[in-house]
Amino acid sequence: MSQEQAPTPSLSEMLAQTPSAGAILAAQRKQLGMSVDEVSAKLKLSHRQIEALETDRYDALPGNTFVRGFVRNYARLLQIDAQPLLHYLESHLPQEAPQAALPRLQSETLPTLRPGGSPGQSSFLLAVLGGLALALIAFGAYWLVQQSRQEPILTLPETQAPVVLETPAPIAQSAPVVSAPAIEAAPAAVPPEPALPAQAAALTPALPAAQPTPAPATAAPTLPPATTPQVTPPAVVPAPTGEIRVVAKQESWVQITDANGRRLVNELLPAGQVRVVGGKPPYQVRIGNGRQTELYYKGKATDLGPYIRVDVANLELN
Repeated sequence: MSQEQAPTPSLSEMLAQTPSAGAILAAQRKQLGMSVDEVSAKLKLSHRQIEALETDRYDALPGNTFVRGFVRNYARLLQIDAQPLLHYLESHLPQEAPQAALPRLQSETLPTLRPGGSPGQSSFLLAVLGGLALALIAFGAYWLVQQSRQEPILTLPETQAPVVLETPAPIAQSAPVVSAPAIEAAPAAVPPEPALPAQAAALTPALPAAQPTPAPATAAPTLPPATTPQVTPPAVVPAPTGEIRVVAKQESWVQITDANGRRLVNELLPAGQVRVVGGKPPYQVRIGNGRQTELYYKGKATDLGPYIRVDVANLELN
């Protein structure tokens, strides 16, 4: 005879027999025929974390916020209602140590100055000194602002006046004086020739007067054009970069590490809290409850949706 197989208990029977959240998750996993390795691969959790959830060892997990997210996603994977399990966690999670509050600075009372021992003058003297201090601070700030707004004065070199060359005046040449040839006296033995009549003398052509030679004109020297000095614009100082701002709309665990391995943030942010940090990029960012957390890098919002696995966002900011 073949041995009959025992019927598989229903989910209600398992809930009645295993009241803890971890036992319910383990029983449902076994009923669906899933192994711990399959659940670890689908939830992106380690084998040790899955065993800690099923054995209710919540102190071995990162924190209560992460435990709630792990249980919610585990129940969603097993297709069971997560609300009874979360209600069970409210009374069975270990109590976390409250974060240390920042110390408050107590305002110390300033000593009362009473010159001459007369009461009433100390407050007046303090008021006068405070007014003078505020006036000096305001004047210094105004002076710094005015100095920063002044434009640099550009001093151009003086241009030399063009050199004027005087051209010498042309030298007038006097007309040559032409003298009539002297008539040599005839020897005494030869009788003198009769004098020419006046009409014959008038027919003798006169020599033209010599024209003065004009002096060559001297060309004015050509001066090179004046050069304009080049003005170098002031160097632009780049704005500081690398600022990260995290806004927690609900309770969320945030961990940010820069390139030097320094942890800038490693704490549980309550709902409504904001953290602004900066360091040396790239940054390794890990945010629990990422769907209820906003991340801004260099003034721009970063969508955490593509990086969320089981409500935990893991990404790198360059």
